[in-house]
Amino acid sequence: MHIYDPQRDYINDYIDQWNRTAKRAKAGMIALGVLLAIAGVGCAVAPVGTYALLQGIVAAMLVLHGVGQIATYLQTPEFFRNGGQLACGILNAVLGVLLFTLPPAAMAGTIVYLMAFLLIMTGIERISFARQMRFYQIPSSSMGTATGVLNIILGVAFLFMPIVTSLMLSYLIAGYLIVIGITLVVEGISIKPVER
Repeated sequence: MHIYDPQRDYINDYIDQWNRTAKRAKAGMIALGVLLAIAGVGCAVAPVGTYALLQGIVAAMLVLHGVGQIATYLQTPEFFRNGGQLACGILNAVLGVLLFTLPPAAMAGTIVYLMAFLLIMTGIERISFARQMRFYQIPSSSMGTATGVLNIILGVAFLFMPIVTSLMLSYLIAGYLIVIGITLVVEGISIKPVER
């Protein structure tokens, strides 16, 4: 970690970095969100064929999303980094690898808890990020708070209903993908450069 330099303008550094990546992040988040939501709808429409048809695609998208979150964490200036984003990136990548490698019978018991913790961590990260945006007067932070709360509620529901969750795994994966996809699209649309 770097030593805090009182002469350095960290807020303007963060805003400059935000403005440099806002358009690229917006397009990437919207595209990935739409793809995840479409994959979720596909899982819901064909629950029996979810693993046979969509397992590789969904796993690849989750791994890409996780790697993207880790890369974003590493590119963010140190004083503005959010550990929740790093944790979510790692959990998304692990979930993608599990979807790709484990057989459905072995995965049913563990993936429910992984998805629950992933939803809760994503919710915490979204709320924390929205709070940061509000602190630095970056617009549209309320959508991040709303999606964070929704993710936490779904994660807690997964934890308290593991048997039901295991029986309905295909539909829960579909629901998770749709919620994450919509979250990414909404947040992608709300990304705007900061005017000074």
